[in-house]
Amino acid sequence: MNGIAEDRVETVFVALQAIRGVKAEYGANSVVKSIVPVMFGELVHYVHGTALVDEARVKAAINSDLVLRRQFNNLLKSSRVATAPSQAQAASGESLVQRKTRAFTLVFKSSRANKDQIYVLLTVHAESGMADGHRPVIIASLFSELGRLQFPPLKDQSAQLLLEIDDERLVIVQNADAELSLI
Repeated sequence: MNGIAEDRVETVFVALQAIRGVKAEYGANSVVKSIVPVMFGELVHYVHGTALVDEARVKAAINSDLVLRRQFNNLLKSSRVATAPSQAQAASGESLVQRKTRAFTLVFKSSRANKDQIYVLLTVHAESGMADGHRPVIIASLFSELGRLQFPPLKDQSAQLLLEIDDERLVIVQNADAELSLI
Protein backbone atom coordinates (compact mmCIF):
# COMPACT_ATOMS: atom_id res chain seq x y z
CA MET A 1 0.00 0.00 0.00
CA ASN A 2 2.21 2.84 -1.23
CA GLY A 3 4.84 2.21 1.40
CA ILE A 4 2.51 2.96 4.35
CA ALA A 5 1.92 0.21 6.85
CA GLU A 6 -1.68 -1.02 6.86
CA ASP A 7 -1.95 -0.75 10.63
CA ARG A 8 -1.11 2.99 10.43
CA VAL A 9 -3.83 3.55 7.82
CA GLU A 10 -6.33 1.79 10.03
CA THR A 11 -5.23 3.85 13.06
CA VAL A 12 -5.63 7.11 11.14
CA PHE A 13 -9.04 5.99 9.85
CA VAL A 14 -10.25 5.14 13.37
CA ALA A 15 -8.97 8.47 14.72
CA LEU A 16 -10.75 10.41 11.95
CA GLN A 17 -14.00 8.55 12.62
CA ALA A 18 -13.71 9.39 16.33
CA ILE A 19 -13.16 13.08 15.55
CA ARG A 20 -16.19 13.10 13.24
CA GLY A 21 -18.26 11.50 15.98
CA VAL A 22 -17.21 14.12 18.52
CA LYS A 23 -17.97 16.96 16.09
CA ALA A 24 -21.39 15.48 15.33
CA GLU A 25 -22.31 15.35 19.03
CA TYR A 26 -21.50 19.00 19.63
CA GLY A 27 -23.48 21.67 17.81
CA ALA A 28 -23.00 25.40 17.79
CA ASN A 29 -22.22 27.01 21.15
CA SER A 30 -20.83 23.69 22.40
CA VAL A 31 -24.27 22.48 23.49
CA VAL A 32 -24.62 18.71 23.39
CA LYS A 33 -27.43 17.83 21.01
CA SER A 34 -29.95 15.24 22.03
CA ILE A 35 -29.32 11.85 20.52
CA VAL A 36 -33.04 11.13 20.50
CA PRO A 37 -35.07 13.91 18.86
CA VAL A 38 -38.13 15.30 20.62
CA MET A 39 -41.26 14.23 18.78
CA PHE A 40 -44.43 16.32 18.51
CA GLY A 41 -46.30 13.86 20.75
CA GLU A 42 -43.80 14.48 23.56
CA LEU A 43 -44.32 18.20 23.09
CA VAL A 44 -48.09 17.74 23.45
CA HIS A 45 -47.63 15.67 26.60
CA TYR A 46 -45.23 18.29 28.01
CA VAL A 47 -47.72 21.12 27.43
CA HIS A 48 -50.81 19.25 28.64
CA GLY A 49 -49.16 17.24 31.41
CA THR A 50 -50.90 14.07 30.23
CA ALA A 51 -47.91 11.72 30.37
CA LEU A 52 -44.44 11.54 31.84
CA VAL A 53 -41.77 13.06 29.58
CA ASP A 54 -38.10 13.87 30.09
CA GLU A 55 -38.63 17.55 30.95
CA ALA A 56 -34.96 18.49 30.79
CA ARG A 57 -34.57 16.98 27.30
CA VAL A 58 -37.78 18.59 26.02
CA LYS A 59 -36.87 22.02 27.45
CA ALA A 60 -33.34 21.81 26.02
CA ALA A 61 -34.73 20.87 22.62
CA ILE A 62 -37.29 23.71 22.67
CA ASN A 63 -34.56 26.20 23.58
CA SER A 64 -32.14 24.98 20.90
CA ASP A 65 -34.33 23.97 17.93
CA LEU A 66 -36.12 26.83 16.18
CA VAL A 67 -38.64 24.60 14.40
CA LEU A 68 -39.56 22.86 17.66
CA ARG A 69 -39.82 26.25 19.40
CA ARG A 70 -42.32 27.40 16.76
CA GLN A 71 -44.33 24.21 17.17
CA PHE A 72 -44.28 24.70 20.94
CA ASN A 73 -45.48 28.32 20.63
CA ASN A 74 -48.28 27.34 18.22
CA LEU A 75 -49.35 24.46 20.48
CA LEU A 76 -49.30 26.79 23.49
CA LYS A 77 -51.44 29.39 21.70
CA SER A 78 -54.00 26.82 20.62
CA SER A 79 -54.15 24.97 23.97
CA ARG A 80 -54.12 27.68 26.58
CA VAL A 81 -57.25 28.70 28.41
CA ALA A 82 -55.80 31.98 29.63
CA THR A 83 -52.57 33.93 29.64
CA ALA A 84 -50.88 36.34 32.02
CA PRO A 85 -48.51 38.61 30.13
CA SER A 86 -45.28 39.80 31.70
CA GLN A 87 -45.97 42.31 34.45
CA ALA A 88 -44.56 45.79 34.72
CA GLN A 89 -42.72 46.02 37.99
CA ALA A 90 -40.33 48.49 39.55
CA ALA A 91 -36.75 47.26 39.62
CA SER A 92 -36.93 46.06 43.20
CA GLY A 93 -35.42 42.66 42.42
CA GLU A 94 -37.97 40.94 44.67
CA SER A 95 -40.05 37.96 43.66
CA LEU A 96 -43.73 38.40 42.95
CA VAL A 97 -46.23 37.50 45.65
CA GLN A 98 -49.18 37.11 43.27
CA ARG A 99 -50.08 36.85 39.57
CA LYS A 100 -53.69 37.69 38.80
CA THR A 101 -55.75 37.58 35.60
CA ARG A 102 -59.46 37.41 34.80
CA ALA A 103 -59.25 33.62 34.45
CA PHE A 104 -56.88 32.62 37.26
CA THR A 105 -54.87 33.80 40.25
CA LEU A 106 -51.55 32.44 41.46
CA VAL A 107 -50.53 33.27 45.04
CA PHE A 108 -47.11 32.45 46.50
CA LYS A 109 -47.13 31.90 50.30
CA SER A 110 -44.25 30.90 52.52
CA SER A 111 -44.71 27.72 54.50
CA ARG A 112 -44.99 28.23 58.25
CA ALA A 113 -43.52 24.80 58.93
CA ASN A 114 -40.45 25.20 56.71
CA LYS A 115 -39.12 28.59 55.61
CA ASP A 116 -37.37 26.94 52.64
CA GLN A 117 -40.70 26.00 51.06
CA ILE A 118 -43.39 28.01 49.30
CA TYR A 119 -46.98 27.11 48.57
CA VAL A 120 -48.18 27.95 45.08
CA LEU A 121 -51.95 28.41 45.29
CA LEU A 122 -53.91 28.38 42.03
CA THR A 123 -57.48 29.61 41.91
CA VAL A 124 -59.35 29.43 38.62
CA HIS A 125 -62.24 31.79 38.00
CA ALA A 126 -65.45 31.24 36.02
CA GLU A 127 -63.81 32.90 32.99
CA SER A 128 -61.46 29.90 32.61
CA GLY A 129 -64.30 27.43 32.12
CA MET A 130 -62.39 24.76 34.06
CA ALA A 131 -64.34 22.26 36.11
CA ASP A 132 -63.35 20.46 39.28
CA GLY A 133 -61.25 17.39 38.52
CA HIS A 134 -59.26 19.09 35.72
CA ARG A 135 -55.47 18.89 36.18
CA PRO A 136 -54.27 22.42 35.38
CA VAL A 137 -50.81 23.16 34.04
CA ILE A 138 -49.10 26.55 34.21
CA ILE A 139 -46.33 27.13 31.68
CA ALA A 140 -44.04 30.10 32.27
CA SER A 141 -42.13 31.36 29.25
CA LEU A 142 -39.13 33.62 29.38
CA PHE A 143 -37.01 34.48 26.37
CA SER A 144 -34.55 31.68 27.06
CA GLU A 145 -36.18 29.60 29.80
CA LEU A 146 -39.31 27.55 30.38
CA GLY A 147 -40.98 26.43 33.57
CA ARG A 148 -43.94 24.12 34.04
CA LEU A 149 -46.08 23.63 37.12
CA GLN A 150 -48.43 20.66 37.00
CA PHE A 151 -51.09 20.91 39.68
CA PRO A 152 -53.20 18.15 41.20
CA PRO A 153 -56.88 18.01 40.13
CA LEU A 154 -58.95 21.08 40.91
CA LYS A 155 -61.20 20.93 43.95
CA ASP A 156 -63.52 23.87 44.63
CA GLN A 157 -61.84 25.69 41.73
CA SER A 158 -58.40 25.63 43.37
CA ALA A 159 -55.24 23.56 43.67
CA GLN A 160 -51.88 23.94 45.39
CA LEU A 161 -48.27 22.83 45.13
CA LEU A 162 -45.50 22.89 47.70
CA LEU A 163 -42.09 23.76 46.22
CA GLU A 164 -38.62 24.44 47.54
CA ILE A 165 -37.77 28.14 47.57
CA ASP A 166 -34.87 27.62 45.14
CA ASP A 167 -36.82 25.39 42.71
CA GLU A 168 -36.05 26.55 39.16
CA ARG A 169 -39.73 26.32 38.16
CA LEU A 170 -40.79 28.57 41.03
CA VAL A 171 -38.11 31.14 40.21
CA ILE A 172 -39.31 31.33 36.60
CA VAL A 173 -43.02 31.56 37.50
CA GLN A 174 -42.34 34.32 40.04
CA ASN A 175 -40.33 36.31 37.50
CA ALA A 176 -42.32 39.40 36.44
CA ASP A 177 -40.96 39.10 32.89
CA ALA A 178 -42.39 35.60 32.41
CA GLU A 179 -45.56 35.07 30.41
CA LEU A 180 -47.84 32.52 32.07
CA SER A 181 -50.20 30.21 30.20
CA LEU A 182 -52.95 28.21 31.87
CA ILE A 183 -53.61 24.89 30.18
